[in-house]
Amino acid sequence: MGKVKIGVGFSISRAGIPGPDEICTFAERVEELGIDSIWPSDHVVSRQPSLDVACLMALFAARTRRIKMGPSVLSLPARDPIHVAKTYASLDHLTGGRRRVIMAVGLGGDPRECTVSGIPENERGARMREGVEVMRKLWSAPNVTHQGRFYRFENVTIEPRPVGGPLDVWIGGQSDLALKRVARYGDGWMPSFITAREFAAGMAKLTAYGADLGRTIEPGEAGVLLLTHVSRDAEAAREAARKLLKRGPIPQESLDERSAIGTVDDVVARLRTFVDAGCTKFILFPLAPAGELIPQIELVGTEILPRFS
Repeated sequence: MGKVKIGVGFSISRAGIPGPDEICTFAERVEELGIDSIWPSDHVVSRQPSLDVACLMALFAARTRRIKMGPSVLSLPARDPIHVAKTYASLDHLTGGRRRVIMAVGLGGDPRECTVSGIPENERGARMREGVEVMRKLWSAPNVTHQGRFYRFENVTIEPRPVGGPLDVWIGGQSDLALKRVARYGDGWMPSFITAREFAAGMAKLTAYGADLGRTIEPGEAGVLLLTHVSRDAEAAREAARKLLKRGPIPQESLDERSAIGTVDDVVARLRTFVDAGCTKFILFPLAPAGELIPQIELVGTEILPRFS
């Protein structure tokens, strides 16, 4: 079992949009606390406020020096992969070219992410696979030509390219189709809203799918995203989470098993069930309104992280 690494998510909630000062302080404090990584959520369209994920990562890059970062997760089929390759190569440069940027991609939680961009819903999976191929080519060499089903271009060069070659590309989702995508062309797996038992079962399937394709998927290249709220009082934590999720169709029993909500001890206990199932990487996504995000990461950094050091 490798060292446990804990990152945090960043999202805009219905309860308000943090101002730029709070966002910058959030990123700076995450780094100061020794948290491993920061993952802003991505939405092309959303039923609640959202900020562009690449803009957020550029701001984080300007205010930090060490911390890793990536989108959680980028709706790749909704975008032109040439533009995405350029954006994230630029972010690699802005973060010092020290492999601080990780790509994490998925189909998008809402099919409208694609349809508003003129992409048919039934093309999402095929476009994502070809999009990853396009990005890796452009990150690897100059004068790239690609003639695919969806994307065609000749003699395209991106400068600067990521230092050290193509960025790692993690794949989101937990369905069998998502696991097969990871086995075929992913560098890592990022499921969310999943139980520890489901994670272990998913890793077993992923190992088998990889073996069928002659690929080895390392257990350390998988990380779970968990909705989180930490409080000195367990019921206060659950109530805070319920307020922010009250419009969502999530049964309480499903939320409890697939999140980390409660006291520090409750959250640590939940993470340990995943560690016992073989997970060593976590993204704790704080369920908190503007003004309360930083107190949440303070508890993660000062009281939860040391329990896994």
